[in-house]
Amino acid sequence: MSFGLVLGGGSVRGLAHIGVIKVLKRYDIPIDLIVGTSMGGAIGGLVSAGIEIEEIEQFVLGLPTIQNVEFGYGSRSILGGNKIYTSLLQFLEEKGLSQLQIENTKIPFKTVAVDLISGEEVIFDHGDLGIALRATTAVPGVFAPVDYDGSLMVDGGLLNNLPIDIAKAAGIQHVLAVNVAREHQLKELDSMLDVLQRSINVLLYDNTRRRLPLADIILKPEVGQYNGFDLKKIQACIKAGEKEAEMKINNIVALTEM
Repeated sequence: MSFGLVLGGGSVRGLAHIGVIKVLKRYDIPIDLIVGTSMGGAIGGLVSAGIEIEEIEQFVLGLPTIQNVEFGYGSRSILGGNKIYTSLLQFLEEKGLSQLQIENTKIPFKTVAVDLISGEEVIFDHGDLGIALRATTAVPGVFAPVDYDGSLMVDGGLLNNLPIDIAKAAGIQHVLAVNVAREHQLKELDSMLDVLQRSINVLLYDNTRRRLPLADIILKPEVGQYNGFDLKKIQACIKAGEKEAEMKINNIVALTEM
């Protein structure tokens, strides 16, 4: 039996994955593969590298606030994203993992990006972990795309926000998927950022919904009410993930014992 963890994208809402993984660790749930997109890719990648989830939580809580992130007008994005990426690289370096290749992670790992040049999904299952994490989290129009090997990489959620199919294609028998995509809301749009975020949410919700039947268990933390860029909700999202996982832990344990 093989057990895979699939972590979906959702910006700040994706930090619910930290809470979920804290519970899985508490109950010694074995994980044979982690596949993630966007924030799910970032959290999953750090866990796969062997970093304790409590350390990842402290790292996230210490990231630059929106006021301290450099703006990137004229460089293909609203925010440049270099300060956040630099923080990530420093974190990996502190752990002695700055040169870690995906094929050498402690837990097998895959993450997803989209190449704007070809318009195709790109699966990172080898190569530099840091580059892969930046590519999968490069929200279009918000963070700058990543130039990599002749491609222009952005957030994989555009095409595959909950990559259950990738876990299944890798031979994983049982999949636990964590869905933090925001359902469509009938709400007025008051700003350019609102329009951008709503556009992204429509794409994410549709391609997430189509993949849900492939999972054995789906966790859906109660984070849909939070704006994807509301950094004041980080701890609330983490707690929501922990609560959802605790509620379904008996089903998760039973799945791993099949």
